[in-house]
Amino acid sequence: MRKVVLTVSLVLILGLAAGISHAQEGGTPVATGLNGPMGVLVAPDGSVWVIDSGMGGETELPGTDPMTGEAVTAKLGDTTQVVQVAPDGTQSVVVNLPSILQGMEATGGARLALLNDTLYATSGFWIESAGADAAPNMATVVKIENGQVSEVANLWELETSQNPGGFIKEAHPYGLAAGPDGNLWVTDAGANDLLKVDLASGEVEVVAVFDGVPSPLPNDARGGAMESDPVPTGVAFGPDGSAYVSFLPGFPFLPGSAKVVKVTLDGQVSDYATGLTMLTDLRAGPDGNLYAVQIGQFTEQGPVPNSGAIIRVKEGDASEVVMSGLSFPTSIDFNTAGDAYVTLNGIGAPGSGQVVKYDGLTGMAGTPLPEPAAPAPAASAPAESAPAAEPAPATLPTSGGDLSANNWIGGLIAALGLSLVAVGLVLKRGRFLFKISR
Repeated sequence: MRKVVLTVSLVLILGLAAGISHAQEGGTPVATGLNGPMGVLVAPDGSVWVIDSGMGGETELPGTDPMTGEAVTAKLGDTTQVVQVAPDGTQSVVVNLPSILQGMEATGGARLALLNDTLYATSGFWIESAGADAAPNMATVVKIENGQVSEVANLWELETSQNPGGFIKEAHPYGLAAGPDGNLWVTDAGANDLLKVDLASGEVEVVAVFDGVPSPLPNDARGGAMESDPVPTGVAFGPDGSAYVSFLPGFPFLPGSAKVVKVTLDGQVSDYATGLTMLTDLRAGPDGNLYAVQIGQFTEQGPVPNSGAIIRVKEGDASEVVMSGLSFPTSIDFNTAGDAYVTLNGIGAPGSGQVVKYDGLTGMAGTPLPEPAAPAPAASAPAESAPAAEPAPATLPTSGGDLSANNWIGGLIAALGLSLVAVGLVLKRGRFLFKISR
């Protein structure tokens, strides 16, 4: 049964990839040939920067196939690319960062940000079952300068020493933004928190830890509660100086379950925009609005092809769709004219990733969001007598963040006709390996 599911899943993934290799209508390709592009940045000089997931490498490590739960050989190497696209269209790989490939999932770079004319990136992930010491530049924020990479913050060290969320020790620095206070602000998609990095001292401060999101399935990794991990992704700042953070809640990825929260500088968290779906990025546009990236939609029949969208974020339930029909978009940024640069095919065949420019996106009219699914049941507290969690596997697992191709595997299983409950049972043994089972 496991081999049949894996084979069909591979066929479906390849089928999806075959149909998503071209830019959506109306856009102009700016960069091509990327491997799972995760983050895009438009610099003041007009150049465009992009970071991708990479394809693993030659160094072999014990790992776990996120589809089967079986031991595999993971491949680690510096294949994540940080690419600069000059105004004349020339693409140059400026530096490489680590990438790890397990089964069909590669995890590497995530986001880029400029602070005081210096480029920074979020790089890699780590988890307690992989060992006490992370590989170099994994689960870190790094500085990229003069073609060299240096670590400025180690989120794995913070997670192991503090474990702010109180669950599995896991760090996956993802969203990255320069704050109005002169610090770098980072979302950790593994630890489910928002962090602040003081570049002068190297100190990392926990600003907020995010609560789980109601789910119809129990989550053993959260004490059996009926909730998914919130999985914070993008972070941006509004005119009021507060941070705004987008969520991509874990499996079963219910439409309407994602949201944008507001975080004050002193760490107070409140819902800002609700009724959203599978958000992977958040940016402030030059028009003063916030824009979010919806990577896609997920139903009991699996992921819906070309269901990605750009959302103009409004308070409450007033957000609107500005652009739809996109192929697995992951990130967005703008130039001062309001043109949008969007990474496409964040899930796709090797080399199919692109950055596509959409002229005048901030001036486009929006349409109301589609009606979300019925709300998930309210989360219930775990019973006091709940059994202890099973120990985490001794081999290197996949990333905990819901930010890569294998987080769609549950949907591909569902496409075979299984119910969400059956999917939960199939994935239960892998709950410590990846958040799709959460």
